[in-house]
Amino acid sequence: MTAVPLPHVEGVSHRDVHARGMRFHVAEAGAPGGPPVVLLHGWPQHWFMWRDVIPGLVSDGRRVIAPDLRGLGWSDAPKTGYLKQELADDVLALLTELGVERFDLIGHDWGAFAGFLICLTAPERVQHYLGCSIPHLWPPAERPSPRRLLTLWYQVALGSPLLGPALMRNGEFTRRVLKLARTHGRYSDAELAAFVDVLREPDHARATQQYYRTFLLHELRPLISGAMKDRTLTTPTRLLWGRRDQILQGAHATGQHERYAPTMTIEWVQDTGHFLPEERPELIVERARELFAG
Repeated sequence: MTAVPLPHVEGVSHRDVHARGMRFHVAEAGAPGGPPVVLLHGWPQHWFMWRDVIPGLVSDGRRVIAPDLRGLGWSDAPKTGYLKQELADDVLALLTELGVERFDLIGHDWGAFAGFLICLTAPERVQHYLGCSIPHLWPPAERPSPRRLLTLWYQVALGSPLLGPALMRNGEFTRRVLKLARTHGRYSDAELAAFVDVLREPDHARATQQYYRTFLLHELRPLISGAMKDRTLTTPTRLLWGRRDQILQGAHATGQHERYAPTMTIEWVQDTGHFLPEERPELIVERARELFAG
């Protein structure tokens, strides 16, 4: 268990929940009997990335559930199990432990990738899905451009067995990624420390390396080769993409995906980088309200 103290957010409580043989940290807010909405963070973050989104959801009478994914935040960091389907299975098992069967879902980055897999794995449990800052799972049948491949450089660095953990333990790389990938608004020193310090611990530094090594070695090629084209997304879904998000440069908002995700719409958000829930929290709440009311 990490020794880094939890950051404080008014109205948010914390507990540990055991599922699939692991301990998961869960941040919760709002009315216990309200309609549940699950928030899934990405790298290099944890539940705290939703700090400005949570109040708007709570004001709508929602029960907010924001777990830390395995290997990140204050959850356990096992040595293996970083296929993104494993993350999806973690979340579903965790929600079962909490007695939550039906829920709305918002995801960002790796949490949004896992969010797609949750919708495909258990469509009967997810009412609506809002995904942020992640390409969808049905890319067009074309060779990735050199420019697009260059955006993966940081993943290669993070996925390296020696370099990846060393970068995390140093902390400066994480700090720079957070600053550079956010193009609207700034982090305070305390906010940066809340994200950087947890990842400097050895188990969590190794977990980051496993997130990216697993993706590059086992998930990227099948994804771009069309492995998901035998699965159809039926959950009402909306994606939000920042125009200045380097990860999404060259991504297609229209194309072949309509065959596989007929209920999905995509919206480009102007003057916004990768960290949409922090750069545009009011927009996240507004789009969630629109989608969930549908």
